[in-house]
Amino acid sequence: MKSFCKTYFLFCGLLFFVCHSCFNGKEDDRKTLTINEQDLPCRIKCNNTLGDSASILPLDIANQLYKHTNRFEGEPFHIATKLPETWVIECKLPPFSPDFDVWIVSNLGESMLKLLVTITTAENPTVIQALPIAYNIAIEKTNYIESEFWAAEIDNTYHIVVSKKYEKLYSIIEEDAENKSISIAKQDNYTIELDGKITYQKPESFEVDYRAIVQFADTSLVGTLNEDWVLNSIEIQEQIESLGILFVTVTSAFDKVEIKNYHGEIVDIVDISNFTNKHNMGYLAMKKGEKTLFIPYAAADKCLLKAEDYFQLEIRTKNEEE
Repeated sequence: MKSFCKTYFLFCGLLFFVCHSCFNGKEDDRKTLTINEQDLPCRIKCNNTLGDSASILPLDIANQLYKHTNRFEGEPFHIATKLPETWVIECKLPPFSPDFDVWIVSNLGESMLKLLVTITTAENPTVIQALPIAYNIAIEKTNYIESEFWAAEIDNTYHIVVSKKYEKLYSIIEEDAENKSISIAKQDNYTIELDGKITYQKPESFEVDYRAIVQFADTSLVGTLNEDWVLNSIEIQEQIESLGILFVTVTSAFDKVEIKNYHGEIVDIVDISNFTNKHNMGYLAMKKGEKTLFIPYAAADKCLLKAEDYFQLEIRTKNEEE
């Protein structure tokens, strides 16, 4: 009997030691995560696969992410998807406060979603805020392809620019069929504050109604513009100025094109990169708050002919005046 009791207590003691060691090991692992540091400035995309070597985000912190991930200002997700169950800590950014760290976390495996997370440096760290900064998803259906891609740029002052592009492209079989395709490109700006909060910078709002023609060319691709480019711009502006239609030429910075009235005042700032990504040159006819019309690059009179239908008014060309 004594031998049994002795063996029993030895077994219980050993079991307690093993359990205690495992528990403490998990605690130590959680508190001593090895995380690589990412230099600033940096650009973050969803184009890599994270293997098992990355540090798994502790479960208690991962659970906190679900409360924050959909609570952000700016352009929302167009394609909703179930949030990942397992997150990994991809890297951390250089700290600028002793009170919190800045982590980049991603779903395990083929990366689809990345979050920027501010988290306290206390013994039991808590998430201050989480911001989706990269997203990559595509869905193919019978007659359309839907895709969404986000990428972020973070500078040395912790100013974050998230470029967001969503497209729904339908296959067009009949030549005269209505094209229901959608293409949206936007940028949202954020800043990390000294308390770890992530603030959204609201874009300027312009309430002025306007009509405009934008003549654009990506000179990094087409090179030096010839004399026809200048003559077309002069002729178009001559014909539309008296009708109150604004005119803009642009050859770069297509994500922030300033639309100015004839007094030099900015009436809107528009992103036309969804057009310039597909066309090296062309015209855009636009009305405030309405769908923009793309016109292939051609002589001025051909541009004006297309613009007439869009603006629903008569624009006299030089040939007609003569």
